[in-house]
Amino acid sequence: MSDDKTEVPLQTAGAVEIQSLVIISKTLEFLDISDYLVEMNIVEDIYSPTMNGQIVITDSRNLIKELDITGEEYLIVKFKTPTFNSFISKTFRIYAVTNRRIIRDLSTQTYILHFVSKEFIINQVKPLYRTFTGKVSDLVSKIFESFIQADITYSINDNKLESSKELSKLKILSETENNVKFVSPGWTPFKCINWCASKAIPKDGKACNFLFFETNKEFIFTSVEHLFDVNNNSGDVSIGEYFYSPNQIEGNQSISKKLFQVEEFDVIKTQDHLSNLDNGYLSSKLLTLDIINKIYEDHNYDIVEKFPQYQHSQGKNSKPFFGEECVRNPLTDINFHPTMPGLFNDITDNVNERMFEIHGNRKSNLLELHNFKLNITVPGRTDVQVGRMINFNFPDISPRNSDDKAMLSKDELYSGFYLITSINHKVTIDRHTMVMEITRDSLGNNENI
Repeated sequence: MSDDKTEVPLQTAGAVEIQSLVIISKTLEFLDISDYLVEMNIVEDIYSPTMNGQIVITDSRNLIKELDITGEEYLIVKFKTPTFNSFISKTFRIYAVTNRRIIRDLSTQTYILHFVSKEFIINQVKPLYRTFTGKVSDLVSKIFESFIQADITYSINDNKLESSKELSKLKILSETENNVKFVSPGWTPFKCINWCASKAIPKDGKACNFLFFETNKEFIFTSVEHLFDVNNNSGDVSIGEYFYSPNQIEGNQSISKKLFQVEEFDVIKTQDHLSNLDNGYLSSKLLTLDIINKIYEDHNYDIVEKFPQYQHSQGKNSKPFFGEECVRNPLTDINFHPTMPGLFNDITDNVNERMFEIHGNRKSNLLELHNFKLNITVPGRTDVQVGRMINFNFPDISPRNSDDKAMLSKDELYSGFYLITSINHKVTIDRHTMVMEITRDSLGNNENI
């Protein structure tokens, strides 16, 4: 399908322009399925190495038989917000067909096509049996470039199928300082990368909370601490200020304003002190045993002491979800790590000898992301991706007069910066909606960040 289309002005918030929605069969036949689309969902998540999704199809043509759809096909997706320069464009692999139902006297059927990023399929068939040595962030780049990056991608131009080598993009947002040496016992490339993330110590920063994930633009390897730093946060869109406004009081707002209007929001998780006691967020203990020299050490980690050292979502105004005198005990979460001096004499700064710096630090900093989470539903736009910070004016839930038509005031405690941890892009033929999970690791507002 050609990209040469007349630009459609953005007339409503959430409008969408679908340029390609094409299935390519195993025999390289292709078909535009836009006319059969009921709803498409594309999910990106900072805890997942790739995107995934599903399409609900209403089919009166029996495409399953015509294209012999069995779960090995390519899916070309390309759409944009009208007047925006940013596309969501991706070649996926279909891997399953489910919920097939026959309706309307055997003349129509519905089913769901499940798909995943093509890189995930590449990953699944490349078990690695080899040794890796080097700086963590360098190894991540090496593994990605050597085993994931190069692949055939397809496009439709002038109603002709074209193929080319397209290199998947990986961006290292945070460099690491430490080295590792490990033998992959048949792990997939993504498992090797995630193992590296779990052993990463930042070159600039204090928190060992590295993640590897795919946005709708590229793959990312970074620390969450880096994402929290709005001065370092890079992307195609500046931080926007989202607000909640019920339909009955939304008034006559501009399109640009309505793009940031939260249609629905749900508080899905708030701080849970008992859970924080049990899971090691507040305090933990790591026991290390030098199995050569028979030396035993224990290392306590305490988030109350460490909290001021890290970059948090609310900048210098960040306040923890706990009090300085909160009840905690490292014995509530005990972990064990054996060490062997001399095991890796050929590398310096060996992570095996620095696990006491990483373990409690990483566990606590990642658990911190689950202290306060929201789901918000907003008009879709194709220049937003996970890992970005947004500003959300949490509404002040307080008594007001029934005739009060003014914009809701904001809750000063919970308004401020939030990290987008997942986005479900819901796309129909004429509407794009985003259901975003957003989180903050601290209290406070965004003033003077």
